[in-house]
Amino acid sequence: MPDVSQTFDRVVVVNLDRRPERMERFWQLLGDWPFRRPERFAAIDGAVAGVPAGWERGAGAWGCMLSHRQVIRTAIDDGLSSVLLLEDDAFPVDNFARQSAEFLQNLPDDWDCIMWGGEHILPPHSVAPGIVQCVSTNRTHAFAIRGRMMKTLLEFWEATRNDHCDLILASLMRHFKAYAPEPFLIGQDAGYSDITGFKECLRFLSPEHTRAIAAKDSRRYFLETLVITRPERARAAV
Repeated sequence: MPDVSQTFDRVVVVNLDRRPERMERFWQLLGDWPFRRPERFAAIDGAVAGVPAGWERGAGAWGCMLSHRQVIRTAIDDGLSSVLLLEDDAFPVDNFARQSAEFLQNLPDDWDCIMWGGEHILPPHSVAPGIVQCVSTNRTHAFAIRGRMMKTLLEFWEATRNDHCDLILASLMRHFKAYAPEPFLIGQDAGYSDITGFKECLRFLSPEHTRAIAAKDSRRYFLETLVITRPERARAAV
């Protein structure tokens, strides 16, 4: 198995100080982790920081945005060329080390972003066995980013007024090369979500699961698709 330990210049896991149990669970799930050991980033609590005027996505989503901004901003300031960003509910599959090494061995060299986990809002394109190119893939619980896309993503995140950080990431994929393993190799653990405010089940967000979400909450799915494909229509529909 090839050595992939130096694939990313930095690996970060975002965790709120008031959620130590999630950090403990994260370390338990890490298993045969093949990359650099994740550095914990003390997440910015949106409920403490306070949301800006006009923000309608909730304090949890605002804190998530601020935290992700800071991780990428620090990586750029430190002169890093890549970062793997995880949230504390990241749930790697069994044999993650072997499967990720196989994925990276066949990954196109031109990648700007790797979505280790996510939700394909629009169908991805198959490029090789076990590898797809993302058209618009949501979620930020496990993604890597490098090069010019780091600065562009940060600029868009800092300019946003009322969209989730993962939707902004997804909307940029038409301009960059974002790839994902098929199926995803990192899901989201079960438990209470500080973003949605609900207790969530373990989810890897397969196409079947995504269709189930769309059927259950058609307005959310419709708006997320619009944000990515037609931002001007999305603003009018809200």
